Amino acid sequence: MAKIEITKTELVWPGKYGGDGNRRETPRVNLPFQVIETINESRATREAKKGPKQPTLFDIYAGKEGDTFEEGWRNKLIWGDNLLVMGSLLEKFAGKIDLIYIDPPFATGADFSFTAPIGETGQQVFKEQSVIEEKAYRDTWGSGTASFIEMLQMRLALMRELLSEDASIFVHIGAEVSHLVRSVIEDVFGADNFRNEIVLPGRAIKNLQQQFEQVSRLQIRHDALFWSSKSPATRFRPYWVEKHDAGNPEGHWHHAWSTADRPTMRYPLLGVTPTSGQWVWSQERAEKAVANYERYLKEGGGRTLAEYWRDTGCKLEFIRPDPKDGKPQYWRAPAETRIADTVWAGIPIYSASQGYPTEKNERFLEEVLQLASNPGDLVADFFCGSGTTVAVAEKLGRRWIGCDLSRWAIHVSRKRLLELEGCKPFEVLNLGKYERKYWQGITFAGKKKDDQQVAIFQYIAFILKLYGAEPLAGMQHLHGKKGKAVVHVGAVDAPVTIDEINACIEECLAVKQSELHVLAWEWEMGLANLMVQDAKRRGVKLLLLNIPREVMEQQAVDKGDIRFFEVAHLEVEIKVEKGRKVTVALKDFAFPYADLIPDEVRSKIKKWSDYIDYWAVDWDFQNDTFMQGWVTYRTRKDRALALKSDAHAYDLPAPSSARQAGKPGRYNVMVKVIDIFGNDTSQVFELEVR
Repeated sequence: MAKIEITKTELVWPGKYGGDGNRRETPRVNLPFQVIETINESRATREAKKGPKQPTLFDIYAGKEGDTFEEGWRNKLIWGDNLLVMGSLLEKFAGKIDLIYIDPPFATGADFSFTAPIGETGQQVFKEQSVIEEKAYRDTWGSGTASFIEMLQMRLALMRELLSEDASIFVHIGAEVSHLVRSVIEDVFGADNFRNEIVLPGRAIKNLQQQFEQVSRLQIRHDALFWSSKSPATRFRPYWVEKHDAGNPEGHWHHAWSTADRPTMRYPLLGVTPTSGQWVWSQERAEKAVANYERYLKEGGGRTLAEYWRDTGCKLEFIRPDPKDGKPQYWRAPAETRIADTVWAGIPIYSASQGYPTEKNERFLEEVLQLASNPGDLVADFFCGSGTTVAVAEKLGRRWIGCDLSRWAIHVSRKRLLELEGCKPFEVLNLGKYERKYWQGITFAGKKKDDQQVAIFQYIAFILKLYGAEPLAGMQHLHGKKGKAVVHVGAVDAPVTIDEINACIEECLAVKQSELHVLAWEWEMGLANLMVQDAKRRGVKLLLLNIPREVMEQQAVDKGDIRFFEVAHLEVEIKVEKGRKVTVALKDFAFPYADLIPDEVRSKIKKWSDYIDYWAVDWDFQNDTFMQGWVTYRTRKDRALALKSDAHAYDLPAPSSARQAGKPGRYNVMVKVIDIFGNDTSQVFELEVR
C-alpha cells in the first residue's frame, strides 16, 4: 500500500475526495448573464453610453463598463444559484472584488421563508421556502453538516478567485458549526491568511432554562465572524470605532504600576519607588504629568479635570497620588472612540426592518465595510437576502454585486435600494435560458455528446411526466395529452411566441381537439390575454402555464413538489391627454397563486390589488431590457399603492424602433407587476401618440 504523506492538519468530510483519492474539483460553469431590468437610469442615458444595437428579448451582459461609476459601472443584483453565478462572474471579475461578506444559513429554521404583507392593511401571509432554496442552503438536505460544509467549500473556492490580491472575506456563521467553518476557510484561504475570529452577540432568544432544575449546557447567544485575506502581505489601518460602553465622561484613574519587569523604569515617583515591576511611563513623562496635575489644582478654578483638559487643548497628561493609599495613579482621558478589537458586544447585529428572521443590522455591516474597504471598492454578497450588504455599500459609496437564489429576496433588495436617496443606477440580472440550456445538456445527454435531438426529446418527455401528461406521437407541435387536453412544451432557451401558439392551435383544429395546454419557461411579451381570447374565438380553450424552476432540482422532483401555475395577466387603461401626456392605470390583476394563501388570510382579501406589491412602467420598451420609467410599491410602513401612474410626456418624433417599423408616433409600453410572492408579470401594450 502506498504511503500517504500528511503535511498539515486537515478537516475531511464525505465528498471532499473522490474514489481515486484525489480532491474533487469545484464545478465551473461560464454562462452568459441576461440583463432583465435596469433601474434608476433612463433609456436615453443608457443608449448614449452603449450606442445603437439590434434589440433582443433580454440584453446579454457584455461586461464592458469601467471600474468606476464615472466610467459607466452599474451595480448588479443577480437572481440565481450562486455557484453558477460566481462561476460565470470569473471571466470578467476574477481578481477584482475587494471585499466579500456572506452569511450562509445553517440550522436557522425557515431560512428562506418569509412573511409577506398583503394589501393596505398589511395582513401577513407566511410563504414557506421552496425546495430549491431548502436544497441549496439548509442542513436538512443531503447528509446534514457534511453537505453544508461541501456546499460552502465549493463556493469559498470560487470566492477566493474573485477576490483581489489585497482583499478580505468575512464569513458570518452561528456558533453551532463555527469550529468546522473556520477549518474550511483555512483550508481554502490558508492558515496564514486567517485574520481574526470576531465574536458577535446573537439573536435574542427567550431563555427557558429557568424552568429546569438541571441543564446540559449554557444557552448559546453569540455568532462568529471569520475574517480572512487573500494574501498574508495585506495590511490594514488601525480601525477606530465608537465607544459603545459610554463609561465615565470625566475619564478614569488607573494605577501607574505595571507587572512588567524593567529596572530602568523603577524610579522615585510621588515618594514611591517600586522594588519589582515598573512604572507605566518613563521618568521624564511621569514627572511632567505630576507637574500638570499640580498646576490643575492651582488653576482649575472649580473645573473638573476633564473640563480643564479640554480647555487646555486635550493634550495634557496627569499623575496624582491615589486618595486611598497614596500610590501614583495616571489619568486616562475620556474618549468617544477606541481601537476595534474582536469583541463587538455593543454593535446591533440583527434587525427586522424587511421581515427576514435573520436580517442583519445596517450598523453592523457599516463596521465590516469600513474596516476592510474604501469608497469605490467593489463589495459582494452572494447570500444577500434582504439586501443589507448592498444597501450599506450603496450608502458608503462602494460598488456592489448582490446575489440570491430567492426571487423574493431580489425583490425586497430592489425595493430597499429604491428607498435610498440618490441611489445610483443598477441592473437586475439572471442566467435565464443559459442556465436552463446547461441543465438540459447535463441532464438529458444522449449516447453521443453531440446528440442534441435526443436531449430535446428526453427533456419534453420529462416535463410531460411531471405535468401528468402522456407523450403524443405523430404531431409536429403537440407533444402530449392530459385528459381531454393536448399539451405543447416550450423550449428551454427561447420564449413561447404567438406564432408558436398559433401553429399549435392550427394543429388542434386539424385533429379536432378543443383544449390546448401550453407549458413554457418564458413568454413573448403581451401574449397572454391576446392569445387566450383569440383561441376561444376559434373554438379552442387555451391554458397557459409556467414551467417552474424547481424542475431543475432533483430533490424537488423526487418529493413531488412541482406545480404548474397559470400565467398571471393584467388589464390596464392607457389614456393619452393633451401635450402628448400619457397615464397608465391598472384595472385588474389575475393572481394565480391564491391557493398558496391560507383560507383565513384569503377570506380577508377584498380586492385584486391586494395581491400586488410593486408595479412599474417602461414608456418605450424596445424588446430588450425593461427600463423602469415610473414605479410605485408598498413598504412595510406605507401600505398604500397607487393604481394610476404619473403622466409621462412623449417627445416626437417617435423612437428609432418605431420609425424603422414605419409607424411614426407608435410606442410599446411595458407594464411590470410584481406580486406578494415576488413573481413578476409583464405585458406590452401598443400606444399611438399624435
